[in-house]
Amino acid sequence: MKWAIRDLLNPVATRSLLYGADPFDLEYIFKKIDSIKVKSGKQIQSVWLDEWHAKIDRYAELRDKAEAAGNRISAREYAKMVAQCHYACFMINIEDVEHKREIYSGLEESYKRYIRLCKNRIQYVEIDTKFGKLPAYIHYPDSGRKKDYPVVLTYSGIGSCKEELEMLAAPLNERGIAVITPDMPGAGGAIIHNGIKCGGKQIEAAFEGIYKFIDSTDKLSSTNLGNFGLCMGGGYAFRSTVKRKNAKVCVSLFPLLMNFADQDSIPVWMKRGKWSSYQYSDDYLEGMRKLEEGTHKSDFLMVYSSDDNWMTPEASQKLLDKAKGYKECIHIEDKPAYVSEETIMHAMPVGEQYHWVKHIAADFIAARLNGGENKNVKEVFRLLQPLCSGNSRQGSAEDR
Repeated sequence: MKWAIRDLLNPVATRSLLYGADPFDLEYIFKKIDSIKVKSGKQIQSVWLDEWHAKIDRYAELRDKAEAAGNRISAREYAKMVAQCHYACFMINIEDVEHKREIYSGLEESYKRYIRLCKNRIQYVEIDTKFGKLPAYIHYPDSGRKKDYPVVLTYSGIGSCKEELEMLAAPLNERGIAVITPDMPGAGGAIIHNGIKCGGKQIEAAFEGIYKFIDSTDKLSSTNLGNFGLCMGGGYAFRSTVKRKNAKVCVSLFPLLMNFADQDSIPVWMKRGKWSSYQYSDDYLEGMRKLEEGTHKSDFLMVYSSDDNWMTPEASQKLLDKAKGYKECIHIEDKPAYVSEETIMHAMPVGEQYHWVKHIAADFIAARLNGGENKNVKEVFRLLQPLCSGNSRQGSAEDR
């Protein structure tokens, strides 16, 4: 029985680990769940939230003591732990929308405490769209006092939030690139605070608003830019690149386009649950067909998995075929560790492969935005040949 319960929590575990939750904290909480005598969904949810909040209280106390003592590095690390614990709470599929709102507010506030302690500037902004304002952060690679930073737009999808997108921003910041992490329609503060649901029209308006925002500031380059997406955000990144013809690069990690996805493999609670339904517009599936429109000639990198039962390799290939410029891909065949035949889903291969794939993705982007050819990218692909199949190229660096 206990392993069946753990299997059910695999998607939550992988997402929590993806954002940086400590594996020992996670194992501690799993053991607390194992010890529940009479298991029910409500009881598991209660234990999960209570135990993570106990961790939050502990790390928050350490954060505050470190900050009061002037130990800024320790304070920053503890502040990040607090945010990561709040994120683990946010991952639970809570049907009570008000409770979900309360949990997200905790994540928002803890993240704000964390970014005040970061060495680089992370600026909160709101991006106007015709459906409302998108909350977002701009992650600068330094103090943010310069102009014309190369910039990357990052995207994920339903169930995500701008706080989570720091994991896409951090490796790019290290390479001197500014990053915008927006709450897209249906995600984070866009839905929870501003009521912007996820649908084709809302997403198109989001792209238009984000580009208008970039064009209106001299801090960010309107020509030296790219798109980077994970999961559903991989489809967003592709469409965003279609919308901006001068984008130099696009990266889609484990892309999920709902119209390409196997609908029978997506759990019912994700399609018709109270919280899930709250995030979607009435014409959600039909509207998402908008993401299939158009193509681009920007340099394109795609990573996909044989064990993604929502977006099969055949479905991923459809997206790869739409890119008409230089392109490369990594087809991962490693079997996920957090998996069972009953509960395998899109989150597992994404969560388990991102930790090493992110560096290839960041190098691929930096080579295009920072000028010159990064030969290390090609060498990494060569070394990965025994691990990956389907490595595809079209054109060459010399042809560009």
